[in-house]
Amino acid sequence: MRYLLAAFAALAAWELFRYAALTAAKERLRKRTQRFAEAHGVRVDLFKFGGKQLVREELFNDLAVQRAMLAAAQAGELAEDVRRRVEEYIDEIVPAFSLSAYFEVGLKLAAAAVRSAYRPIIVKRPPDLPRDATAVFLINHRSNFDYVVVGWALAQRVAISYAVGEWARIFPLDALFRAFGGFFVRRGFPDPLYHTVLRRYLQLITRHGVTQGIFPEGGLTRDGALRAPKVGLLDGLLQLALDPAFDRELLFVPVGINYDRVLEDEALLAEKRGREHPPTVPEKLRGALRLLWIVPTRMVFNAFRAATGRLRRSGYAAVAFGEPIAVRALLARRGHLGPGAAAIPLPDDERRELAKDIARELMDRIARCIPATPVPLVARAMLELREAPYSRLAECVRDLREELGRASVPTSCAGGNRSKRSDRRAWWRPSKERSSDWRRRNSWSAWE
Repeated sequence: MRYLLAAFAALAAWELFRYAALTAAKERLRKRTQRFAEAHGVRVDLFKFGGKQLVREELFNDLAVQRAMLAAAQAGELAEDVRRRVEEYIDEIVPAFSLSAYFEVGLKLAAAAVRSAYRPIIVKRPPDLPRDATAVFLINHRSNFDYVVVGWALAQRVAISYAVGEWARIFPLDALFRAFGGFFVRRGFPDPLYHTVLRRYLQLITRHGVTQGIFPEGGLTRDGALRAPKVGLLDGLLQLALDPAFDRELLFVPVGINYDRVLEDEALLAEKRGREHPPTVPEKLRGALRLLWIVPTRMVFNAFRAATGRLRRSGYAAVAFGEPIAVRALLARRGHLGPGAAAIPLPDDERRELAKDIARELMDRIARCIPATPVPLVARAMLELREAPYSRLAECVRDLREELGRASVPTSCAGGNRSKRSDRRAWWRPSKERSSDWRRRNSWSAWE
């Protein structure tokens, strides 16, 4: 009996110690995160701290969601099943934001991952945004690494909530994205009830000023060219902007991102060359798992290479931010603001056509922001020249940079970059000396 009591006492003491240690660690992380946010003036949206239960109640009490639930019940589905389905959608969509996870874990991991895989550069800094406005960053989608790069670029300015695709709904990515404030989106899902819940959640966080990151293309580009935009999320934002009761300034911030190489290049090229149909969800999950393996492995290898002075990465990862575009300005140019700059609500069909028109303009703004990195520039010069000596290639690259500069297209090497090697005077070069036959064939490698 004494041994049993001693065991219970030891177990109770251990649980008390564990509780005290965890509480102290959480408090320490919270204070460190708060000091970081205050020191850098990071914009943190208070609505994120309301918790999942608050969002659940808001959505269940939303008239549009209730009408969609009633329509599903009238179509023959049991009311209990409809409610259970809505609860599942809410649990799937709504994140569990953690400030400590975002700043103490997420941003440190992002910085380590970005710097181990690439040479990151912010070509054009993000603009200063009004505190009373809701900002939506619209980003071109080159790689699943885009989330990490843009999060790293905005680290000392804002905590951004991404619209994340189904590919990230695997452990541990799903838990990480939820802790970082990301919300999951099913592209092309046929259930109208799901789309109503998603749309009202998007409008709810926009109404409360939550900063968001959206990829209008809705998927990765296979060849670097911008894809046609998906307008579902944009249409939801425009519906809110056209609501006379919406009194916040809604800003779209175009973001251009580019790489010398993308980590998924082999898979994307295979799809581009031979695939007739888009990848299935299991194939996307396998690609995400592959990326989850590649990045940590590369971090370990690059740490060893850095220690031995032989660090090689996948070239540059460049990101550039454009000027914010006020949604009211977009509506005013199209005659959809009434007297006193009041928004004029539109029928669903007209609003969707308006969303398509605005999406085309926004994609054009994003295209102007996409920076030119060294490897694409050299590749473009090689395609134009076919065969030419090294000096002619260098001249063509310089001409391309000047042409891009005149067109106000950002380049990732503005101001020049110095090499550790004494003979590297320009920002381009072959990776190492080859034979004269290799030079003649112009088989130039990418940047390190």
